[in-house]
Amino acid sequence: MARTTVTELDKRLSSHEAACEQRWKENYRRLDAIEQGIVSINKSIRNSLIFTITVFLSATAYLVQQSLF
Repeated sequence: MARTTVTELDKRLSSHEAACEQRWKENYRRLDAIEQGIVSINKSIRNSLIFTITVFLSATAYLVQQSLF
């Protein structure tokens, strides 16, 4: 097995670092997209819950009013 020189190691390490940097950029981009999707889902759930509670309370108030008067 031939010994590798410092120059060859430096070249290989630089190449490896560049590849890793690109992979991490892609990972961060994907994580940002996932986070945005989660935020959107959370907003949808929150809005649906608010709507459901509002309808439930309105219906309950209407039924109470009808039974009392």
